[in-house]
Amino acid sequence: MDSEPNTSPDYSRKPSPLARLQQTKLPVWVSLLLLLALGIVAAWAAFAISGAERRLTQERQQFEQKLEADTSALRREAQETVARQTQEMQLLFGTALAWSVRSAMLRNNLDEIDQYFGELVKNPRIALVLLADVDGKVLRTTDRKYLDGQFSTHFPEEFLKVENVVVRSGEGERIRLVLPIQGLTARLGTVLLVYAAPS
Repeated sequence: MDSEPNTSPDYSRKPSPLARLQQTKLPVWVSLLLLLALGIVAAWAAFAISGAERRLTQERQQFEQKLEADTSALRREAQETVARQTQEMQLLFGTALAWSVRSAMLRNNLDEIDQYFGELVKNPRIALVLLADVDGKVLRTTDRKYLDGQFSTHFPEEFLKVENVVVRSGEGERIRLVLPIQGLTARLGTVLLVYAAPS
């Protein structure tokens, strides 16, 4: 007897997940909800990225502004420190020069003062050095046009009355170092040194 071919379906095999998905008919509204959810997720991601970029840009700008402010503050502080140290050095130099001139004046050795002044103007930054007595008469100078003239004709008379070494701004980029020369009991005179400001 011939065996009949087995035409009954085989229920023992389970269909694959892909086959089941193809067989499943999703309603249109479910598809639309899935598309809408995907659109919302994409929009949220774009919004989050945009917000992160904005925050990053703001933080970078704030950092750059803070860096610029800090740099400006450091530069200003450095300039103030250099200016303070420069003035301290000027006052120290002025005090030493005043004592040298005082010593020569007490010995009435004006030629020695001429030598001091001559050495000083060898420096290209120093334009003028002069010595005036207590009455304002110029006794010694590196520029002969001032010799035997009155100090107050060319310079502020208040310089003849300063009690300590002072640094004053002059014309243009010039600085004036004013040195009172004190004797044992009275003032002997005033030294004025005019030089170019450091660049």
